[in-house]
Amino acid sequence: MSLVDELLADFSPSPSPAQSRSASPEPPLSYLEEQRDGHNACNSVLVELDSTARLLSQLNPLLDQIDEYSENPDCASGNVEDNPEYKLLVEVNDLAADITNEIAALHKYVAEKYRPRFQELESLVLNPIEYAKTVKVIGNDISTIKDKQNELAEFLQAAIIMVLTVSALTSSSRQLTDEELKDTNESSDLLLFLDSAKRRITQYVSTKLSVFAPNTAALVGSQTAAQLFGAAGGLNGLLKLPSCNIPSLGAKRNQTNIGLGNTGIRQQGFLYFCPIIQSTPMDLRRQALRILSGKVALSTRVDLAHTALDGAQGLKMKQEVEEKLEKLGIPPSNKGPKALPAPDDKPSKKRGGKRIRKYKQQFAMTDLRKAQNRMRFGEQDGDYID
Repeated sequence: MSLVDELLADFSPSPSPAQSRSASPEPPLSYLEEQRDGHNACNSVLVELDSTARLLSQLNPLLDQIDEYSENPDCASGNVEDNPEYKLLVEVNDLAADITNEIAALHKYVAEKYRPRFQELESLVLNPIEYAKTVKVIGNDISTIKDKQNELAEFLQAAIIMVLTVSALTSSSRQLTDEELKDTNESSDLLLFLDSAKRRITQYVSTKLSVFAPNTAALVGSQTAAQLFGAAGGLNGLLKLPSCNIPSLGAKRNQTNIGLGNTGIRQQGFLYFCPIIQSTPMDLRRQALRILSGKVALSTRVDLAHTALDGAQGLKMKQEVEEKLEKLGIPPSNKGPKALPAPDDKPSKKRGGKRIRKYKQQFAMTDLRKAQNRMRFGEQDGDYID
């Protein structure tokens, strides 16, 4: 039985207090007993694994309810907040943030387990999902990465695979034991299961947002709206965020050490990859993010107030955003070269007054110089010959 099956089987609905006092519950993981005895793990890792087990106990009934509502869709009528499907939508949205935290905790645990075998992998593959898939493909023999390029190419870029191949040849590591490898694979399976559950929740929320959040779904699309609600914790969580922080939801660290391109925009979250931003020229995307995030904050308030249930306000906001972006993209009109003004040859105005007259007397010609320059009438000047 796999790790996921054990956790789902062991964590059924909690027993009564009397039953819990009479019989102590069994640990959720087979290897937790040895780790609680002090083998091969620290206390922080045990807390992370226990929190993951508790999360799975909450996740299992919610996934069953999602299947039930997906097979038998219920049309929302009356007050939306009283609809049980809306309550489920809010609950799974709140749980999506916990799933993200548990994926990060499991990623840390898998990295600690697999670090003795391939230490460089943690700095080369930063995405937790891609890291878990890489660990399962490579396994205990890192020298065969070159032969497994086709499997790695399904979720890794060619540049990263090339760096992994070179790093594996120069890596100083040891072989993992069978128990360590088993723990690593089971933790990776659990991480991938949580990721698939999160994607399943996101897909379910995106299909129901046209009913419960029609204006935000009409503005940015159902998929992006579901991702924003999942990261912020529902409509109330997104309502409390200022518009300047909305583009940061879902942003990841840039993998500049692999040589990937950088667009110059730091906040590349869920909102950055919505259709409106992606269809905008690169030099206008920063302004487009600022404009669209403000409209998302407004559409969230409209949805929470349960007005414009047909999504008319969201469509109007989307049209306003598109018009603003179209106006920003229009180049300035070419007016042609402008001729210089005609030169003005008028004498400049002279300032008069006692002070100016006294100042000009300092540079005036003296009487002696005037007498020297004076020519006498009727007298012949002498000829000067060098």
